Amino acid sequence: MKLRQTLAAVGTTAAAIALSLTMASPAHAADEWMYTDDGDPGGKVEFTANGDVVKLCDIEEDGHSVYLRVRDSNSNAVQYTYTIGGEGRCQTFRASLGEPYDLTEGRAYDFRICLSKNGSHSYCDDATWKNQN
Repeated sequence: MKLRQTLAAVGTTAAAIALSLTMASPAHAADEWMYTDDGDPGGKVEFTANGDVVKLCDIEEDGHSVYLRVRDSNSNAVQYTYTIGGEGRCQTFRASLGEPYDLTEGRAYDFRICLSKNGSHSYCDDATWKNQN
């Protein structure tokens, strides 16, 4: 009798764990991403059009900060810039923060990511991504 109760409890626990694993929400993946252009990239930017989510990360302990510029491709107006430093640090911007992070729907934006040290940018990479969701 006691063995049957133990087996029933184990079975119930296993079923609960299996159910929670199958019901877990899917991982969020960015629509676009790029890294700084150095041999062992020190920075990464990700863009997700839904919500205008931009995530900037310093991913290397290399003494450099990571610089981001977001510019409207049509007008060449700089939407915003940001610099972050410290390996493992990230900053996320999204439309819900309001201007200047609420990007116009259907418009293309030029993203530039660089390593930055003492105000000088190097190992830059550029991409144009459309804010369409």
